Amino acid sequence: MLKRYQGLLLLLLITIITSGITFFSSALSADQTCVYHEEAYQGINLSNLGNELETTGLLGEIHGVIPQDNVFVLSVRDPDNFFKSQQFSVIPGNNKTQDILRNTDRHDQVCLQGKLVKNPSPQPHIVVKSAVVMESWNGLEGYKNYEYQANIPVDLKYKNHAVFKVHAIDNEGKILVVEYKDKVIPIFVNNPELTKDLYRGDLIDLSYTIQSWPKKPTHLNLNLKAKNPLKVVDQLVAKHEIEETLTGKLVKFPQSPQIKFDVYAIEVTTQGLSRYYTLVNFEDAEEFEIIREKLATIWKNHLETVKAGRNFLINPNVMIKAQGKINIISPQQANPQILLENANKIQVIS
Repeated sequence: MLKRYQGLLLLLLITIITSGITFFSSALSADQTCVYHEEAYQGINLSNLGNELETTGLLGEIHGVIPQDNVFVLSVRDPDNFFKSQQFSVIPGNNKTQDILRNTDRHDQVCLQGKLVKNPSPQPHIVVKSAVVMESWNGLEGYKNYEYQANIPVDLKYKNHAVFKVHAIDNEGKILVVEYKDKVIPIFVNNPELTKDLYRGDLIDLSYTIQSWPKKPTHLNLNLKAKNPLKVVDQLVAKHEIEETLTGKLVKFPQSPQIKFDVYAIEVTTQGLSRYYTLVNFEDAEEFEIIREKLATIWKNHLETVKAGRNFLINPNVMIKAQGKINIISPQQANPQILLENANKIQVIS
């Protein structure tokens, strides 16, 4: 009888120890997932980032999401250089991951696990098997979700050229993403010589064909058989340091992980495409604060007509006139800037 109880006790002890080891291993594994290893992100080395992606998880920020078009873009930033980052096209590897990504918003902090995939595009693509939202951005909370106006590829199906806005340009012109109306479309570039001098925000007349694959998101080919495959219609950098008086609807980019305060801008439409000129003053911090306070007051006085844009808020009922020098210092600059001397250079005209 004693031996029987000793045997049962030993079996119970083994079970407890085994369970403890399993629990500890699981906890350790969980603790090792989604951990930020700064050295892996320094210099934005694809090999190091790919290793993070396949092991503990790649940490980054959602750059853009268009769920209905299967567009998901991740941005990973160099911890030592704010202006150095890498964008990844994200391909959901399963339905669960797709559902998680479809419910993310720009600026959400996420942890993705998966692997880099071979792709003819110079833009890195990753297949993701699991996604965790580490921190959500609530800058547009409380507003009705933005409804896209463009219907891609239908809007482009019966054309062979159209005017687009450059959304992103990188890798000496090999990476080109454009906007048509309010949708973002990647372009397969066969000849970077045609695109290497473009700036973000340039308006271009582009001859194209629609790629048969992938179906979503739609990709376009630059049609080199056309007489003029690419023609710059309105060059943004040509306006650099030119004094301008521009009028547009008041826009607000709410505070995000990238900016420590709300940034105000005006929407200026050219040939049916919108550009967003941010209103800034880099020479006088006190004056810049006065400018922001004036714009914030205007904004707060008209909250009842504010609507959500793609990744910003806009008040279509408030028109602002702004006078200052245009500032464009980089092909990858997010938005053109109007350098204001003081707050008096801003006027509400309606």
